[in-house]
Formats: sequence, C-alpha cells, structure tokens
Amino acid sequence: MDDMNHDLLDCLIIGGGAAGLTAAVYLGRYRRRVLVLDAGDSRLKWIPRTRNVPGFPEGIEGPELLERMRQHARVYDVPIEQVLVDALRREPDGSFVAQAGERSWRARFVIYATGARDVVPEGVDGFHDGLSAGQVRFCPVCDGFETQGQRVAVLGKAGHGLRESLFIAGFGNEVTWLAMASKDDVDPPDLEQLREAGVRIADSPPQQIECGVGSGVRVKLRNGQLLEFDTLYPALGITHACGLAAALGARAQADGQLEVDAHQQTAVDGLYAAGDVAVDLNQIAVATGHAAIAATAIHNRL
Repeated sequence: MDDMNHDLLDCLIIGGGAAGLTAAVYLGRYRRRVLVLDAGDSRLKWIPRTRNVPGFPEGIEGPELLERMRQHARVYDVPIEQVLVDALRREPDGSFVAQAGERSWRARFVIYATGARDVVPEGVDGFHDGLSAGQVRFCPVCDGFETQGQRVAVLGKAGHGLRESLFIAGFGNEVTWLAMASKDDVDPPDLEQLREAGVRIADSPPQQIECGVGSGVRVKLRNGQLLEFDTLYPALGITHACGLAAALGARAQADGQLEVDAHQQTAVDGLYAAGDVAVDLNQIAVATGHAAIAATAIHNRL
C-alpha cells in the first residue's frame, strides 16, 4: 500500500505491540481506514508468561498474547505491514507521511506506539535461555508476585538498582543488590532503608554471571565470592524509541517517554502516543488503555 498512489488513510499506527494492536481494533471497529506498521520487536515477545493481564488467571505467554492481538485486529480487516519506519514527516496540509525505505504511506493522524527497550546486561552466559525460563526478569511490577520467597539478585547501579531492590523486597524475597561499584554513591538514609527492608548488598561488583536452566543463577564477584540465586533482575534502565516523534516537535522526557495530554496527543497536533513510549507506567493494561483513549479521540475528530 504505497500512499502516494492511494487514498489518504484515516490513521497510521506505528508499532504493533499491545498499544498499537489495541488501537487497530478500536479504529477497525469504528470503520476507519487504518494501517499498522510494525517493526516486529514488541517486548511481548520477551515475556515467558504474564499473569497480570485481565482475563487470563492462569497467565499467558507473551508471544501467544501478541498473536491473539494480531488476530483480533485482522477480524476488522486492519492490515499489518512488517516494516521499520525510518522517517516521519508532516505535510503542509497537516497530514503525515511515514517512510520505510522506498515505501511511503500518508494519513490524517498517527498513533505512535513504538514502545520501549530494556537495557540488556552484557556478558551474561545463558541470558536468553534464562529469560525464556523465567530466571531472568525485567519487570517486578509485572511478575514480582511470582518471586515470593526466592533468592533474587538485582543488577543495577545506584538509583534504579536501589529502587528496584526495595520494590522486590516487598514480596518477601531474599534480595541482594549487585550495585556495580555504586554503593558509595548512595546516601546514608537510603542505605538504612535497604537494611530495614532486609536487602543485602554484595561485597564486590559482579565479575561473571551465568544462567543455567534448572540450576539457577550463579554470580562470581570480583573478590572471588560465589553467590547463587533463583532469579536475576537487570535494572539497567529502559530506552524509549521516541526519535521520529521528537523530530516533529513532540516533547520527550529525559528517558525518551513522550509527554501527552488527556487524550494521548503529543505537542504535535494529530500525533498521538500510546503504550510504553508515552509517559506513564510501562504495563500491558496501561498500553491498552492509552490506545483506547487515543483511537477514540481520533475517531471523534474525523
């Protein structure tokens, strides 16, 4: 579907994760002409099983949930193109043009749902197998409940690593903070808060981390000490793919999340943001709510 040779679309959705596909369902049901442009790297693909999505009390694997959401969008004849959008511009008439290589599409509105990326630790042996097995986890809001009573290591520097250690300690775990030589950057009151929560701090930075399916997580510290855990939480930060929207004038916070109004519209008229790339809690349920609000706002403007 090259837009230069076709009618103007009502809405382009850039991103095919939870937010983008929910927006597609809503706009499809509103009988609008919509297209999803998806790079194919939604964080849903990384989730071994989520148990906090309403309606799935036994949990559901992330890839299965993603495929179900794609099927849902297709029920309403919403096409999904697997392409990486590399340029987005606004035309003098207020419409938007998205480009992927030599292909281009034009629409009255855009929902920007490019999501976020967890920073992956380098040099962790068996990382991807551990992630698939649930030994490596990124989101304690999503799955901290599943780690109750376990030995949990949090890998991250002062700030994000400290906050995540405190959060996970609230689930009755044995939490050890692998502070990556940042302990001296922590104020005494914060160290006291860690002690009160029962969080241990490793005596030395990690030298080697290994994940073995069925055998837990092993951490060798620089001082030679060996530690064993059930679960590893990397707390190295998140990046938000806001570049194309920011280039048009959308305002972004320091971490890349886009600022939006009550209807999920960015500072650029007609450009909406939904899901993890928009300012809010990074959760599947939040992403679907964003998408419903943005899609309905666009429908009411058409």
